[in-house]
Amino acid sequence: MGEPNGEHDGISTQRVAGVARLSCALSEGRTRLRRLYQDGAAKIRMPAVSTDPLEAVLINTAGGMTGGDRIAWEVDVGAAASVSITTQACEKIYRAASNRAEVRVNLSVGENGRIAWLPQETIVFDRAAFA
Repeated sequence: MGEPNGEHDGISTQRVAGVARLSCALSEGRTRLRRLYQDGAAKIRMPAVSTDPLEAVLINTAGGMTGGDRIAWEVDVGAAASVSITTQACEKIYRAASNRAEVRVNLSVGENGRIAWLPQETIVFDRAAFA
């Protein structure tokens, strides 16, 4: 059986990890990017920089998740700011030999701020483990 460190039958497997944070605020009457942080397989792209609400697309560059993979998305919307968040594609959760895939989402919205959280669906395959 697999171990928490990603080993399975004596073979070490590579695990996906990623964290992405986006912070936006109202400035001069428009929602603008304040901070952007990306690490590992978690990426954020803004396809149209001059729109209001600000548009952001979350991307898991691994193409899916399985046991032991971890991704965290954090979005902070300032007071009176507005953002629309979606994902590039459906998230796929594949069969897990051990452990579980984990996705953590933390959304924070200031007074009179707005967030449209519109991720595409998640496809969970047989014998997947997901939290």
